[in-house]
Amino acid sequence: MRTERSSLLASLLTALLLMSTALVAPAFADRREIPAGTRFTVELRDKLDAKKVNSGKKFTAITLEALEAGDGTIIPAESKLKGHVSYVEGNKMVLRFERIETRYGKFPIVASVVSVMCEKNVKDEVGPEGEIKSEGGRGKSTAIGAIIGGGIGAAMGGSQKGGKGAAIGAGTGGVAGALIGAAAGGRSLALQKGARLEVELERPLLIASNN
Repeated sequence: MRTERSSLLASLLTALLLMSTALVAPAFADRREIPAGTRFTVELRDKLDAKKVNSGKKFTAITLEALEAGDGTIIPAESKLKGHVSYVEGNKMVLRFERIETRYGKFPIVASVVSVMCEKNVKDEVGPEGEIKSEGGRGKSTAIGAIIGGGIGAAMGGSQKGGKGAAIGAGTGGVAGALIGAAAGGRSLALQKGARLEVELERPLLIASNN
């Protein structure tokens, strides 16, 4: 008797499992996923100048290569991306991507810039938080300012007090020049329209098919 009950219970559990699988499978069949860590190239469609934009500034970009999900679903090149400037200060800027528009619809995306491709006066590599930086930082400007200021100071001091005056003038001029150079802070940061960026997905991109 117990054997029959056990067999019946096992049959019922199997039937329930099959029914639940049949109900859930269609929902998952419509889901497409591009894994986190996927990298791809995009092109900016707006100019972003660190001197003129504020945090929250919206921008548009397009993908330059197709993205393929694990099941073979393709998001073609030239799909539109929407994003915003999440941080900007001096010669630093952080961009975040938040939406992608595909033939399947519009979907949220969490992605950030990992490198800048051959953009004039912009460093190729970004910082640990995704900071895009201009070439030529504060340290370089300080050094150049010190050299120029030192030379001017030495010339002025030498004309008045001889060799000793030249040495004092060089030291004083070097300090002043360093301060001026530091204040200049290097080149300003501007990403031109058409700039190419390498982007990485921070979270999986889920695509729900309408088919």
